[in-house]
Amino acid sequence: MKIEENNIYMMDCIEGMKDISDGSIDLLLTDPPYNVSNKTKIIRNGGKFGKAKTLDMDFGDWDKGIIKWEDYIDEFVRLLKPNGVLIMWYDRLLLGSVGVYLQDTYNFQVRHIGSWVKSNPAPQARKVKWQTGTEMFLVATKNKGTGHHYNFGLGQSPDYYIHSVSYPHIHPTQKPLDVIKWQVLYWSFEGDLVLDPFLGSGTTAVACKQLGRKYIGFENNKEYFDKANIRLSQEVLI
Repeated sequence: MKIEENNIYMMDCIEGMKDISDGSIDLLLTDPPYNVSNKTKIIRNGGKFGKAKTLDMDFGDWDKGIIKWEDYIDEFVRLLKPNGVLIMWYDRLLLGSVGVYLQDTYNFQVRHIGSWVKSNPAPQARKVKWQTGTEMFLVATKNKGTGHHYNFGLGQSPDYYIHSVSYPHIHPTQKPLDVIKWQVLYWSFEGDLVLDPFLGSGTTAVACKQLGRKYIGFENNKEYFDKANIRLSQEVLI
């Protein structure tokens, strides 16, 4: 199957990536399943938290160990250009393992373990720990030193982005568009080709379309694939 730029595909990414040429991707930006789903529900309809949406930690069958980082990380390496960049959201306990593997096995350089800082994180329901107010991602480059695509002309930026969790969601783990645009802006150039193998509701593709980057995306859930296509077809992208 021919995989074309500025298209998204409803298919398993492991199969889809086989049809992409070695060393053809400038930025691989993705938010794979964390495999952290559980049966926890926090009812917030009155009581100490007031009236608010129920917090459901069962994100769906797709987040229950069907695919793990070891299944696709070597393919990510194959697809990236020599100056390519990987940005990968993942479970905070495992991000370090991914970074160490990339450095030890492929001589990547881990540039950051960055975070989305949630300005209004969900309250802690039980009196046992702090609120979880960050979500983490890894930035790693195939090269060491300079030469990778990094927009230093945009000026200094910390390795975190502060954004509310109060924004419209199509997918249960959808990231804010502004956060993804920040990543795309700094770690790619106009005209670069960006791949998201776990596209979800299409946020990476929308960010690329807004910012003049080319994109390829894979999503194997028809509901989210259709919604991603709707977002991309809108005159005003959201």
